[in-house]
Amino acid sequence: MKKLSTILLLAAAVIPLRAQDSVTTLAGQALVSGAANGTGTNAAFSDPAAIVADAHGNFFVADSQNHAIRKVTTNGVVTTFAGSLGVAGTSDGTGTGARFNSPCGLAFDGSGNLFVSDTGNSTIRKITPAGAVSTFAGSAGQSGFADGAAGSAQFSSPLGIVVAPNGNVYVADCGNHCLRAISGGVVSTFAGRPQVWGTADGRGTNAQFDGPIGLAFDSHTNLFVSDANNDTIRIIAPDRSVTTFAGVANEDGAADGDLNSARFRSPAEMAFDPKGNLFIADSFNQTIREITTNGVVSTVSGMTAIDGSVDGENGVARFYNPYGVVVAADGSLLIADTYNELVRQVLVPFRLALQISGATQVTTISWDSVVGKKYQVQVKSDLSVSWTNLASILTATNLTLSAPDASAGRSRYYRVLRLN
Repeated sequence: MKKLSTILLLAAAVIPLRAQDSVTTLAGQALVSGAANGTGTNAAFSDPAAIVADAHGNFFVADSQNHAIRKVTTNGVVTTFAGSLGVAGTSDGTGTGARFNSPCGLAFDGSGNLFVSDTGNSTIRKITPAGAVSTFAGSAGQSGFADGAAGSAQFSSPLGIVVAPNGNVYVADCGNHCLRAISGGVVSTFAGRPQVWGTADGRGTNAQFDGPIGLAFDSHTNLFVSDANNDTIRIIAPDRSVTTFAGVANEDGAADGDLNSARFRSPAEMAFDPKGNLFIADSFNQTIREITTNGVVSTVSGMTAIDGSVDGENGVARFYNPYGVVVAADGSLLIADTYNELVRQVLVPFRLALQISGATQVTTISWDSVVGKKYQVQVKSDLSVSWTNLASILTATNLTLSAPDASAGRSRYYRVLRLN
């Protein structure tokens, strides 16, 4: 039985200690590059990159060196959704009749269409829910820079891609060191100076990037960018103003802390959870990082600069150039662990919060939960005594759980155990 605990002391002050992570392999074979469909470890990938989730809880992976888009169900069944495993090309078509060349970026729109940064072809592709693949923007094999009509526009190694609530598509045009927007069949430069790398903040094309990769919108339609070669996280406001959000340009590292003191090393894809926390695949640090809504950066899984493929909990797990990250509907993270050739599931550390209310001073303990997981709240009034269970085991049916404690006591210690 797995027991991961968070402990709080209720007295004159509240002292939180976070629970640890838990990592399992959902699909693929560690360090084995292959092209097999199947369930769990019977499947094989070749440098999986971006990962996204559809409205039904299925996951889609840009299997870059297999030149295909793979589908992974919640129980780990892997199939080929579009493209032919191991066969590069440029053809439009349906399902496995289409061809890609090193796809690396994925994003769904509100209608269930899947947009693909077809990196090796320097194009943006579109896959309908029925699997029909078309070229949405760019011209296959014509790498360069050109704004204008989607069919004549040019990209250079496009990577991260995201769809805004209004349906506009945004692309991290990595080789051109800028962000592109696609709206109404027209491609324009949204931010960054095309083909010029740098670190400058500013508005629109007055700003500079260096090898941008990951993109994610927050709830206020600010566009967050992992500026990989600058080792920073940038933010683009709706008015196209670019600022450095976390990290310091050209100062790579692994430090946790506030936004200014934190350091990153080639951050890749990113994803927000429903509460507004940002998770980042910090690829060259071999870790998964989190930036909370109050601006605190922490390492939630993996060990800095130590690669590996082991699963486990309480800081045991290791990654090898993690790239893609998505927040699943159950509250867990799915990671495309690129050089390990794996899709991994991460249960991130959770925090407890206390609220004291009412004339009887009822204490309510609450925490972020993963749907389907079981939790046990425990309590004691003195550090020298044993823990006792507070009520029965709780099974999470949503992303937050809570438990009340009506017992009076000047000092109470609480912990929550995640049991599976």
